[in-house]
Amino acid sequence: MARNFIPKLPKLSSLRPKMKKLPKRFEVVEEAANLKLRIFGSSARDIFKNALYAMGLTQKPEIVEQSTVGKLIGRLRGKQVSEDFLIESMDYNTLLIDFLSDVLSRSDIHNAVFFDVKFKNFSENKIEGKIYGVKTDDFSKNIKSVIYNEVDIKETNSNKWESLLTLDI
Repeated sequence: MARNFIPKLPKLSSLRPKMKKLPKRFEVVEEAANLKLRIFGSSARDIFKNALYAMGLTQKPEIVEQSTVGKLIGRLRGKQVSEDFLIESMDYNTLLIDFLSDVLSRSDIHNAVFFDVKFKNFSENKIEGKIYGVKTDDFSKNIKSVIYNEVDIKETNSNKWESLLTLDI
């Protein structure tokens, strides 16, 4: 009498690809009249990207948190906005504030939330590239300005950078 051979299958959990945990981009330090954030990154460039992301998330979380499909639909409906920029300043700290202040102005002008950036040039005194966002009818939180107080972009460990950022809301 022949027995049916049923091979032992590996557990389903071992077949799933291991999900790489994304690094933390920022955290809220304090929320009162001002919103104080600690921005994290693996480089000064990451600090700029993550600060822009945090600012966009503050303005309109439901747009910034959209899935890839949501972004595609927004693009097809003509809601995507992109703007070229060139900013020069005396150091990383001033450059970050000038960059975010410029983005905030463009956000008000275009009624858009900007949350992604591609840099063409990036140095301690000059950045150039393109910001990307989506048009919106309103903002969840209006950011009045980006405050220079306490901004200090620094490398804390090898490939770990951080800075405080304060938004006047």
